[in-house]
Amino acid sequence: MSNDLRAAIDAVRDNWDRRAPAYDRFYQDYAQDKRVAWRATCEKALVELLGRRDGPLDVLDVGTGTGFLSTLLAELGHNVTAIDASSTMLGYARAEARRRDVAMRTVACGAHDVAALGAEFDLVTSRYVLWTLPDPVAALRAWRGIVKPGGGLLLADGVWHTWRHDLRRLGASLRPGGDRRFPWLLLRDYAQIGHATPHWAGLTANRARALLAAGGFQCGTRHDRLLPRYARPVSADFFILGTRPAQLP
Repeated sequence: MSNDLRAAIDAVRDNWDRRAPAYDRFYQDYAQDKRVAWRATCEKALVELLGRRDGPLDVLDVGTGTGFLSTLLAELGHNVTAIDASSTMLGYARAEARRRDVAMRTVACGAHDVAALGAEFDLVTSRYVLWTLPDPVAALRAWRGIVKPGGGLLLADGVWHTWRHDLRRLGASLRPGGDRRFPWLLLRDYAQIGHATPHWAGLTANRARALLAAGGFQCGTRHDRLLPRYARPVSADFFILGTRPAQLP
């Protein structure tokens, strides 16, 4: 790994370390009906992607953050390994697992470094992570290398920063009760990781499919239709894609 790539990865990790407390507060206030909708969507999407199976899946949740997706998958009965490069995020994820009374393994590991885990998984998951990666194709190739035969990848992402999107959020921040720190936080985040993140604006489903193809996966099937609109994030192009490794030439 080049020094420039490692420096970019470190910058992204430091950014999420700093944002972890606010991220945790957001999910502590997250509506329970939205959480239930996400869990039901995951359950249905996994059946569509992998078929009905007896017994739990071995799941790797890449970039778990504060543990939202990892705990949902653990609640569904799967064996979950949750990784994140941010130790601060992992601390919140462990606390969330205790709060939800679920068992999951947490490991400090970056998205590009999953081969170091020395394990294979039936399913790799990635929720709002791919857009943050300095080298998403390299990460996808690494993920492909740890997917068991017959396994797959489930990822969710979207477009997070367009001028219209950020302008709307800026307007909301200036209204009574709005978060007036938003302009400063946006500028700070861009200054730290905008240069390090080639997809800072976010990803469309088509762009994600191009990255998947370059990373050794099939183009995949969209599952976002399974998630009710009230539970979808604010994104110009939100998507959930399920895919399997492509056949090697």
